Amino acid sequence: MLLSFRVANHGSLRDPQELNFVPAYESDRPAVTVAAVYGANASGKSTLVDAYRFFTEAVRNSQARWLPGAAVPRRPFLLDHASRSECSSYAVDVLVSGVRHVYGFSVTDSEVTEEWLYTYPKARRRILFERAGMTMTYGATLTGERAAAERMMRPNSLYLSAAAQTSHKRLGEVWSVLVHSAVIEDSNRQSTVTAGAVTALMFEVLEEAGLSVGAQALAAADLGVHGIRRGGKNDRDAARVLAGEYSEELKEAVSQSLEFVHRVGGEEFLLPLEAESSGTKTWLNMVTAALHSLLGGEPVWVDEIDVSLHPLLTAKLVALFQNMELNPLGAQLVFTTHDASLLGTMLGEQVLRRDQVWFVEKDATTGASELYPLSDFKPRKGENFERRYLAGSYGAIPLLPETAFEDTVRKYWGTHGKAVSA
Repeated sequence: MLLSFRVANHGSLRDPQELNFVPAYESDRPAVTVAAVYGANASGKSTLVDAYRFFTEAVRNSQARWLPGAAVPRRPFLLDHASRSECSSYAVDVLVSGVRHVYGFSVTDSEVTEEWLYTYPKARRRILFERAGMTMTYGATLTGERAAAERMMRPNSLYLSAAAQTSHKRLGEVWSVLVHSAVIEDSNRQSTVTAGAVTALMFEVLEEAGLSVGAQALAAADLGVHGIRRGGKNDRDAARVLAGEYSEELKEAVSQSLEFVHRVGGEEFLLPLEAESSGTKTWLNMVTAALHSLLGGEPVWVDEIDVSLHPLLTAKLVALFQNMELNPLGAQLVFTTHDASLLGTMLGEQVLRRDQVWFVEKDATTGASELYPLSDFKPRKGENFERRYLAGSYGAIPLLPETAFEDTVRKYWGTHGKAVSA
């Protein structure tokens, strides 16, 4: 369970920013299970999700897939000269087997400059390891073979990734917690272009219960789909996915074997995945990711969760993660959105709690983004957050001249010799 995520010098997030999941009010859990991030277009919302994606991919792949001598695929702030050459830093506070751990690293375009892992078993910091360049320092509590990972790591790879490659038990447990998360950077694109990845997850998560679970989720959303079937022609490919093979080609092949049941006039019609609407694919994508997260107690980050989804469906997804009975492992949903209705009341309940709402705003002078919580404004319980947000009380909304678009159109017609009255 994530307690916080920190980032500096990634895209428009130039200065250190922190997304904190520790509850500001009720403390029924060590961390909130939902965090919604609001902001104007190009404010930095997607950059926050991308920063977390980079963090998890670096932990997962830096040793196994980043080539020796290759550049570190980071995205520093580009709107001043200094930031381009300065380090980008990423860190998380996370619970591992119920104990707080702090892990992070700093990178340049060519190397890892720092890396650290601390644990707090009795609220006091214990060093597991610290890294400066290629020099490692170990804490007394880190047992097990350490030299093998140190020999394996490169200037452009993380020690934690190398330790996982060498099957270090203690560090492998931390590595596993950090990489087991999902990041969907565009819910609509993910469900249409890379639908195979989603389908592979569906088979992995839902196969034991049968595809009826996925069909029930679609039927409950009133999308006109009454069932999901797997075509027999790709049974061998589906078996390979269930056995743990995850190539993009294989995922896509499996996705094409899905058939969706529609009933019209008492007759059944089977449609392939590509014939389904964008909304159906997106909902299936979201439900699959949500179930995978809930069953594993893992975080899922979604950029623009409201793409192609009705607000009531988005509220249903949020409610799944809010429900302690349905989410006993503390899985977390982090998403960006423009949907202000989620700040209000739906289905008779407040959708988001006061400590689950965050804003991103970009400075017009520097181009750097700032992340800040709704709780900074000390809102009262039951306050109309939706109305106050749209009125500009919290910032993070576009600031437009009152007649900007109208004046642009008038100028166009005036240039073309047309008389347009005010």
